[in-house]
Amino acid sequence: MAEPEKLTIRDAENAQKGILALALAYPDYPNLFKADNTTIRWNSIKTDRSIGLFPIQGAVYLKKYVSGSYVAQMPFQILYKCSPTTNRASIEAQEMNNLAAWMEESGIEFKDPHLTLQSITRTSPVYGGEQDEKTVVYAINIQLKYFYKK
Repeated sequence: MAEPEKLTIRDAENAQKGILALALAYPDYPNLFKADNTTIRWNSIKTDRSIGLFPIQGAVYLKKYVSGSYVAQMPFQILYKCSPTTNRASIEAQEMNNLAAWMEESGIEFKDPHLTLQSITRTSPVYGGEQDEKTVVYAINIQLKYFYKK
């Protein structure tokens, strides 16, 4: 079987804005977190409390049509950096699974009318990433599958 063709940067960028908008729209962030464009970022994370959305390697075309339309799959990772000072805050921070589950159920309304969501799927449980004396980073991996009509 032939290796899937890697998604071009230009085509991947079509979906990135939708993922960011979806993360900003989540209604149930912990009380200790205020979601806005300064705390939820694409491809970066602040030094204190924030969420970063990062594309990860493996974005591919699943199907290409003669018309130029295509079905693509794009994996990404959500990182939540926080400074939990109590057990309750630490437990709340680990509830990123709720955000991912909500993303799976909600879907994305892309601003680009050519894009249609096919699925969002969690591909890992929430896990602890890096940690220092003041902050902890929790992560979850997600797969986005979408159709682009030319």
